Amino acid sequence: MMKTNMLSRVADGMFWLNRYMERADGMLLTLNTFYILSFDKEMNDSQGYKPLLEYYTDLSRTQIAQSQYDTNFVLKYIICDNQNYNSVKNLVIKARENARGSQDKITKELWEHINSLYHYMNAPDLPKRLETYEALSIITKLNKDLLLYNGILHVTMPRGMGWCFSSVGKHIERCLQTISLTQAYYKPISYNLDGEEDLLYWRRLLLSLSGYEQYLKSYSNISHSRKVVQHVIFNKDFSHSVMYTLEYIDKYLDYLIMDNNSSEARTLQNQFGRLKSLVEFTDYYNLNNKQLEEVLEQTKKQLIQFSTDFSKLFFSYT
Repeated sequence: MMKTNMLSRVADGMFWLNRYMERADGMLLTLNTFYILSFDKEMNDSQGYKPLLEYYTDLSRTQIAQSQYDTNFVLKYIICDNQNYNSVKNLVIKARENARGSQDKITKELWEHINSLYHYMNAPDLPKRLETYEALSIITKLNKDLLLYNGILHVTMPRGMGWCFSSVGKHIERCLQTISLTQAYYKPISYNLDGEEDLLYWRRLLLSLSGYEQYLKSYSNISHSRKVVQHVIFNKDFSHSVMYTLEYIDKYLDYLIMDNNSSEARTLQNQFGRLKSLVEFTDYYNLNNKQLEEVLEQTKKQLIQFSTDFSKLFFSYT
């Protein structure tokens, strides 16, 4: 990796461009999973779209209770509602603004892809089309567009400072998504690691994190409730696991502060070291219910604080 100085404004743009795109990606994957499984009448589904609405929107509990089974409302609210700060449409608009401000640091291919996605999201007939048989093909197209975004990012972007800021932003966002969705499925069963929940219960969570197939291929004779934790929190070979994302943040943080001898940089590195150790040195074979709840909550809280402090150090936030 070649190290060159970068304006804090541009670094900030790269960081948030990838946080917004990662959020849109995770949200669409979850929406796609819930939407397809909503057609399965055999499933005893008590939550509907609740985990999606709780994490990705600021709707009140009452509003969530009223709309958690309303597919039409959820599709439009999540994908293209102007009032929803976190709708895919608003995330793409914000991502494009950040991309525009960092245009000399991102590739032409990446800019063109973000731009075409922006125009698609702003088509005036999109909300109406989501009420028709086209809904599934729209969600599928958007999922593929986000997958393609990640591919273009990986193949065309130079591995410099911009790449590091992009990667830190992306993996902070992904880690927070994984923790919050995991909490949404463990909370209703009181974090019971020896529970009797079958694979059908965990299928939604695993599909929402792109981890279902990998999970099925890893044999283990322990209960699903404990095995899912091992997979989504501690598995270093699973790209959406908490441990995997923390390893990546650590790697790029090291690179970014390599030549920075300030006490703030050392403090930030120590802060992240403690956060990563919290997960890394948890004995998950002997983990109990209370510890699981605490590890998830503490990791999330500390990661949000780290993200704020990271921004203060590199982007001159006051």
